[in-house]
Amino acid sequence: MVTIKHTRESIAELEKQLDLYKTAHHKLTAGLKEAVAESIKYKRERDSLIKDVSNYRRVLKVFARLIKNKLDINASDRYIPYQHMLDDIGINTDELEAD
Repeated sequence: MVTIKHTRESIAELEKQLDLYKTAHHKLTAGLKEAVAESIKYKRERDSLIKDVSNYRRVLKVFARLIKNKLDINASDRYIPYQHMLDDIGINTDELEAD
C-alpha cells in the first residue's frame, strides 16, 4: 500500500496552488456574471429596437397606402419619388392589399 507523506513545504505549496485556483475561479465567475448581465442588457436593447422598427414599418405602410391612393387618383409625378423610396426600403405598394 502506498502512503503519501507531505512535508510542511509541500503542504504550503499545495495551499498556494489551492489559493491560486480559488482566485482564478472567483475571477472567472465574476467575469461570467458580468457577461450575463451585459447579454441581458443587449437583449433588452435589441427587443426595444425590434419594436421600434416594427412601429416605423407600420407607419410607413400607412404612408405607402396614402401615396398609392394619391397615385391612383392623380397620376402626378409629384408622388412617384416617394413610391420609389418606399420600394427601396422594402415597403412595396403593390403588396399592401395583403396586409
